Amino acid sequence: DIDLAISRHDKPNLIALLKQMGFDYQDQSQFEGVKASKRIGDTAVEIHISVEKLWDMTSNQTYTLSSESAEMPIDDAGELVAPTVSAEDLLILKLMPLRDRDLSDVIALLIDVPQVDASAFWANCERTGNTRHIAAQIAKLETAVKSGDFREAWADYYGETLSMRDILSVLEKIRSLLKAKR
Repeated sequence: DIDLAISRHDKPNLIALLKQMGFDYQDQSQFEGVKASKRIGDTAVEIHISVEKLWDMTSNQTYTLSSESAEMPIDDAGELVAPTVSAEDLLILKLMPLRDRDLSDVIALLIDVPQVDASAFWANCERTGNTRHIAAQIAKLETAVKSGDFREAWADYYGETLSMRDILSVLEKIRSLLKAKR
């Protein structure tokens, strides 16, 4: 499963490239996006492409990515890098639906990212009209972490338990985000 976000003017070129690579694609104009899939041996590759803005069907919220981006290594040696959204954008995108998998991903992100820029995070929420929804989702996240309700989903996805040190670190980052909103 690969998630991409592209600008509207890149869509025709991406569709042509997907066809050239043997992907079947569906234009999902109702969601302003494209879905492409291809079997490679025993593996099914599915690509979800959002055009201009991302729509979350769970919450019916939309989000337009900020202009901030980062680069992430995509090979084992760390030599090949690809552009990716900022940690703040990714955190918002995972908080929007906050399903079990997203809950685990948000926790992992908060563990992995040394510092979330809280002012940029809330500015992005304001810019896209998602502040109230995201604040409510963060409250749900805090409750799940405090109560331990995330543990089963975490173990299912990551195959291990989370240390108390990591749990406390996540709670501290959640509280820091909430405090920055006020």
